[in-house]
Amino acid sequence: MTSHEQGKLTPETYIAERMKWMQDAVVLLGAEPDKNPLEVFPQPTEPRDAAEALPLSEEQETKLREVAGRFGIGGETDVIAPTEVQILEGGKPWKIEAEAAIVGGARTVVFAGSPYRTIGSDESEYVLGKHGIELDKVVSEYDMARVLATKQEGFVALEKDEVLPFGYDIKDGHKLLHDQNGQLVKIGENNGHQVLLLRVDRENYRDATGAPKYRNQPDGSALLGFVSDTLSAAGDETSGVGLATSTTYASRAVDTVRAGLKSGRFFGVSMYGRQTLADVRGLPAAEPTGINQIPGELHAMYEKLVSLQGELEQTQQ
Repeated sequence: MTSHEQGKLTPETYIAERMKWMQDAVVLLGAEPDKNPLEVFPQPTEPRDAAEALPLSEEQETKLREVAGRFGIGGETDVIAPTEVQILEGGKPWKIEAEAAIVGGARTVVFAGSPYRTIGSDESEYVLGKHGIELDKVVSEYDMARVLATKQEGFVALEKDEVLPFGYDIKDGHKLLHDQNGQLVKIGENNGHQVLLLRVDRENYRDATGAPKYRNQPDGSALLGFVSDTLSAAGDETSGVGLATSTTYASRAVDTVRAGLKSGRFFGVSMYGRQTLADVRGLPAAEPTGINQIPGELHAMYEKLVSLQGELEQTQQ
């Protein structure tokens, strides 16, 4: 069963409902109903909190938060999709730890991270202050994901990493590779569940002007599909696979529906709420999602809905 079936929505209904919400958000910002949302909402920044705020009135901000809430953006409480396997999508250290805080019931927890994103001083300061660890030799998100995995209560490391015989091809639609290329590694166990590291690779290149660019980095749907493929290759066709993220990134829910089009396996998205994030960071209360982050997430949501629509049409041909 896929996540859209769990919600008793067909993919067609799922898309139509959210396209209507998207139209409401477009009109709210003063555009015509048929205006392309990609032209209304700016592309998301990385990190999201670096986005500039749109010039909104107090009334527009209140209404935009209401529409965003329909998508699940910015919720205060956790949303849990219980699955046997959970992928923590990574990000800044407090985000990774909040993701880890909501997946304790999984049989396998996969810490994902990019080896290309260099961590910032705010991240180093957080890990030093909370765990007393100097990150002078930890330069990437992938490195940091390993450190945080080992600092979770109950973690016991293997004497030696076990490089699993699976990978994905970044130049061929993330097709499963039966190869020990280091993209998927078992590093230990924690209270009965195995702990894996997933390296989020990409293809770096330079455009016609010589500027550095990248492509083919797997999104949430591709990561879900890859882990599902590894389970199938090992003879497991029934275990559910989930993606753990933040309610700020509610567009990841569309990825579970996209993954479900390609497999009968159950896919779900778990999202930590603002209160869990506050607890992880040792803050007294949950802060609302920055209004500057919502337009970028709506942009990402619309892109994913369009991808889902195209993929659904392909399955029906």
